[in-house]
Amino acid sequence: MARTVLRWVLLCAAAEALGMTTSAVAARLSDSAFPEPRSGAAAAGALGVIVAGGLVEGTALGLAQVAGLRPWLPRLHRAAYLGVTVAVAGLGWAVASAPQALGDDQGGASPPAALMVLGGAGIGLVMGPVLGGAQALVLRGQAPRPWRWLLANAVAWPPAMALIMLGATTPDASWSTPAVALTGTVTGLVAGATLGAVLGRFVPSVTQA
Repeated sequence: MARTVLRWVLLCAAAEALGMTTSAVAARLSDSAFPEPRSGAAAAGALGVIVAGGLVEGTALGLAQVAGLRPWLPRLHRAAYLGVTVAVAGLGWAVASAPQALGDDQGGASPPAALMVLGGAGIGLVMGPVLGGAQALVLRGQAPRPWRWLLANAVAWPPAMALIMLGATTPDASWSTPAVALTGTVTGLVAGATLGAVLGRFVPSVTQA
């Protein structure tokens, strides 16, 4: 059991490391391709690039969780679980990224780190139950207590999103792209391990009678 939970945590950490690295590079590419101030097509293009990075994160997380759940739920509807994970994660990333894509930060001070952490936790408070609820719908009929997965995600995502938001907003325009990518990797590892550790405490009670 301990090895299975540890594998789950490592899969979540690896998925978020890949996702956050991709998202960080996508955000840097959007800044280069669509410099501020943005409006109209430029804003839409910047948001599209950032959301594409978020979809990679959702795909990586969905695939990792499908693999992690396999020992407990060998008959899991993998395509459905992956689909809802990508859809909700992509939507959540779009909401979180919209201010960056649409705003004009030129000449303005960056928000305090504490505010970004609180904002990330707030996004997690909303996204966690939505994602967990969508995934629980897929788990119905396969897991004895699928709705505990909603609670698990409601608890796990606020701290994970707080860490993600802090890491995503730490680099500024003076940072090189490799430094931004490395920050994304470290952020993803820490946030993913946090997410996996919290969710991992719930997985046995969700999947076992």
